[in-house]
Amino acid sequence: MSEYDLNDAVVELTAPDGQVFRFRYGATIPYAGEEYVVLLEMENDANGEEQILITRVEEKDGQLSFVVAEEEDVIQQVFDKYVALTIHNAVDGLEDCDCGCGHEPHHHDGCDCGCHHEE
Repeated sequence: MSEYDLNDAVVELTAPDGQVFRFRYGATIPYAGEEYVVLLEMENDANGEEQILITRVEEKDGQLSFVVAEEEDVIQQVFDKYVALTIHNAVDGLEDCDCGCGHEPHHHDGCDCGCHHEE
């Protein structure tokens, strides 16, 4: 995933009915030999809750596409890792870190994500 800089990306996904949803990058989470990208919807739902989408990035003919994960066990495992990463970052005062390196816990020893946080 390191060849794509998604940190500042706005991802627009179009539903089968033509409705467009806008997401921002949350994190890249490795799971079961794949890398999943957590996307956070830019507008909260009618209840004021943030919507999260678990996707895999695929490249075809130089174009990136986000394929929504459909397997419940994959979605749950990736979501749990994302929540743990988010909580760990907040506890350690790293809430502004958007490196997406997916390390759990969020240590940067031996990581080439480019972050330089104090441990």
